[in-house]
Amino acid sequence: MNVILIGTIAIFALTYYGVISKNLHRTVAAMAGAVAMILFGQIMSFYSADMAVTYIDFNTLGLILGLMIIHGLLGETGFMKYLAIKTAKLSKGSYYRLLALFVLITAFVSAFLDNVTTVLLVVPVTVIIARELEINPIPFLIVEMISSNIGGVSTLVGDPPNVMIASAAQIRFIDFLIYLAPIVLIVLGITILMFELLFKDVLERDMEKFKNIMKMDESECITNRPLLHKSLFVLFLTLILFMIHHIIGIDPWVIALLGASLLLLLSFSEPEAALRYVNWTTLIFFAGLFILIGGLYEAGIIDLIAGQVLSLSSGNLALTVFIVLIGSGLFAMLVGNIPAVITLIPAVNIVIIESGIGTGYPINPLWWALALGVGLGGNGTLFSSPSNLIVSNISEKMGYPISFRKYTAIGLPITLFTLLLSFFLLYGFYVLLLSP
Repeated sequence: MNVILIGTIAIFALTYYGVISKNLHRTVAAMAGAVAMILFGQIMSFYSADMAVTYIDFNTLGLILGLMIIHGLLGETGFMKYLAIKTAKLSKGSYYRLLALFVLITAFVSAFLDNVTTVLLVVPVTVIIARELEINPIPFLIVEMISSNIGGVSTLVGDPPNVMIASAAQIRFIDFLIYLAPIVLIVLGITILMFELLFKDVLERDMEKFKNIMKMDESECITNRPLLHKSLFVLFLTLILFMIHHIIGIDPWVIALLGASLLLLLSFSEPEAALRYVNWTTLIFFAGLFILIGGLYEAGIIDLIAGQVLSLSSGNLALTVFIVLIGSGLFAMLVGNIPAVITLIPAVNIVIIESGIGTGYPINPLWWALALGVGLGGNGTLFSSPSNLIVSNISEKMGYPISFRKYTAIGLPITLFTLLLSFFLLYGFYVLLLSP
């Protein structure tokens, strides 16, 4: 192994250790790794600052930026508090019904607001409801983590990995709904049944304090009705434009920024106030990872990964889909779903180009395998998805810490099962039925 390969692997490994370590902020780790990769690349004459900029996916960053503004202003209206209390009342005093409703609501909202935004809005309200019921909220918070990641897989905007896959493979918003939403619905339904078994001791209790929930007036949660109406209008319009963007010829990132701009105009919001909802550290984190992976690509490591996939699969489509889906899921569990997808997108692209596997389909099944793998793999541990970390942090601040062991005892078996289930569903629904 030559010096370039050893150096790039070392920088990659140290950066990812920093990303998953609690001793260093992940954005700082990504920035330091990106700078180290550029400097090493220039010293070894295989990578430069100019080349690094070309690897930053500005389509992804623009899309996420626009959606952050829309979601932030919607969250300001109290809409999610209203939805959570309304959902709790629909449970009619049943813990199982309450859990199932939280799963469905969280998954549905995650599909259109993205899973990070969803948990930021839902988790505090869940803790409030749990306190009113005088129960431990941790089982419900774990359920919301898992269902937000599952629901986010179903649309282009539901999860950052999908945004990146869509940008790289030129996949339309409507295609995610057609190909992945049915799989997600089945996976979600079976996951609810698994929750019933895993939390049986909680769900079989009587909801003695349900009257406290019935006393709550959800309409009081809406703090700004004009902004709510404008936000929902802009969100609906943005989603419609996403669905037809291939017809009107406008890229999704332009539509997201158009929606954000329109909402700012309609709401007369001060830019400084609206921009506080933009998580700049997340955008810088993504940019740093893009630069880091660019170095791996130029060093030839991505080609080595793709070569290993081709060698293991021997050109067999079913085996390749399995390797990509399960492999990306396990990789996402270890390093996080965002670093995993940024690393694996170029590898999958090389596999498709060099082998021609799956090229006869309307959309290559390997892209769906990657989306399902990294999306569902995000449920493996507390560190596998940004939304998991956010829920863990909020819960701990509110007095209900979720231990790594407690979460993994629930998340890991569900993740392994849903990865296998999604493979059989993907292969059965699309690889066999749509065989060219």
